[in-house]
Amino acid sequence: MAKPFFLFFLLIICLLSSTPESRRPPPFLGKSPRLLKTQNILVQPKYTYETRYYDQTLDHFSFNDLPKFQQHYFINSDHWVGAGPNRLGPIFLYCGNKGNIEWFAANTDFIWELVPRFGAMVIFPEHRYYGESMPYGSQKEAYKNASTLAYLTAKQTLADYALLITDLKRNLSAEASPVILFGRSYGGSKIFSNNFNKN
Repeated sequence: MAKPFFLFFLLIICLLSSTPESRRPPPFLGKSPRLLKTQNILVQPKYTYETRYYDQTLDHFSFNDLPKFQQHYFINSDHWVGAGPNRLGPIFLYCGNKGNIEWFAANTDFIWELVPRFGAMVIFPEHRYYGESMPYGSQKEAYKNASTLAYLTAKQTLADYALLITDLKRNLSAEASPVILFGRSYGGSKIFSNNFNKN
């Protein structure tokens, strides 16, 4: 008899000592107030950048005549020392993860702290098939079947970044500027696995 009473007493103590915040469901169980607050922060980013779009190739490794898509990316050159005979400003490129690029640009403080120290330009390209960088014009069409999803690979994504940065460097006459890649989680693993693992 004492055991059920003790468990009931323990449950009451836990409920009384918990805060309303701790009783909310975690974000992975569905939409939660914390997740919505995070989304509101994205409306007012703490960092500034210019939004651009690049006419990106869908398949970098074949001669198929496939439609291009608009790759969404952010660029900030406020601290870039430029590319000239006496200065060679680096370009920091964040390898976008599987999601909207706004979140990664707003939550990658480390890069933003390094940019003024190194006189760097920073670029945040969005990963293909996520956010606004949607082949075939919409998520519904891009995710329709295996043939449309066939181009959602790490190798195609890395080729996107290479083509974007090569074109950007040419347009800025910055061909000699070094490019430093950043990434975390999936984005960081793409850099490592494709540079050090030879298939």
